[in-house]
Amino acid sequence: MLYTWPGVVIKSLNPVASVSNPSTKDSFNAALGDIPPARRQSIESVDPAIAPTVKPQANRSKVPLGWLGLAGLGAGIIGLGFWQWDNVTQRAEGIKTAITASNPLEKLGIGKLGGDISRERAQNPQGELAHAEDLPPEELLNHRRYEEADPESLVALHLNSQIKLKPAAQAKVNEMIDQAQAEGVQLGVISGFRTLEDQNYLFFEVKAERGETSRTRAEVSAPPGYSEHHTGYAVDFIDKSRPETDIEESFATTAAYRWLVQNAAFYDFEMSFPKSDDSQLSYEPWHWRYVGDQESLEIFYRE
Repeated sequence: MLYTWPGVVIKSLNPVASVSNPSTKDSFNAALGDIPPARRQSIESVDPAIAPTVKPQANRSKVPLGWLGLAGLGAGIIGLGFWQWDNVTQRAEGIKTAITASNPLEKLGIGKLGGDISRERAQNPQGELAHAEDLPPEELLNHRRYEEADPESLVALHLNSQIKLKPAAQAKVNEMIDQAQAEGVQLGVISGFRTLEDQNYLFFEVKAERGETSRTRAEVSAPPGYSEHHTGYAVDFIDKSRPETDIEESFATTAAYRWLVQNAAFYDFEMSFPKSDDSQLSYEPWHWRYVGDQESLEIFYRE
């Protein structure tokens, strides 16, 4: 065991052994000075020459400082981990509270953030899900349903600013009119894009004025939402030299119609309701549609 006092280092090798040299004992006791007897330890053997500066031997028992340091470091890391976990937990709870406060769906109690609510309910907080039966039918009185084109996506014909079409269709119609004119044919257009309001008048109001049934009216005019004219790709051609044939089957007897039959395909136009059509729709030799790009083809030939 090692004891230290100012200026003195003492090691006890055997607490029950006596000093073998009395003179050495006396001189060594003198070196102890005024240390109280109760705190002194007996000495087995000490070299007189070095007794006042004896250093500790390697056989004394002690705990290595390296292990103590590692144990302290481990305890510190564990403590830091618990502190960080508590800090992160508090931050997460704060964020969750802030998100919940700003989420109207959460307030309504119909679900939580994180993907546990369906798309329909997210879009309809009242819980009234949209069903297929709530949508307009794909077909009505033998006419197919079409979306109304964005008016901002349309451009006017060169010869009539009141008639607008999709740019691709407009460009081809302008070319057709110019080419037919060059060949002496008075090809014209009386109708292009129509809004739902336009079609509402043409179907319901005209039907009432003429006293027609819905089926009879549908043979020559589509209900609102079911006209190819909503797409911006359909046109009604006329022969400007024979106005009496406008929107009549007699248009098939005009030079303008004959020119279309021979040339329209070169401009990506086709007749929408030909005479050989199997549907219950009437023959409309004046009604043609553009199918010269992917969008128009998918609109008119979708399954």
